[in-house]
Amino acid sequence: MYIREIPAEHLPEVRQIMERNKTSMLIPYSDLERMFYFYYRFIKVFQRGENVEKRMKKDLSCSACKGKVIMYFRNLEL
Repeated sequence: MYIREIPAEHLPEVRQIMERNKTSMLIPYSDLERMFYFYYRFIKVFQRGENVEKRMKKDLSCSACKGKVIMYFRNLEL
């Protein structure tokens, strides 16, 4: 089985983002946008012809989508 994961060269940045926001329930937009970038670039599988940038901008305003991405990174063992 193929496991999708974030490459090792990006893990320090992910750790920094998660460490900064460990106790906060409200994550700054810049950190949230970066988390979406990593999630959509390395984890989520898109269909052919789907525009990643448009989808990411749309999903940044969706509270359920934000929760999914945040919980993915909070449950990720770094």
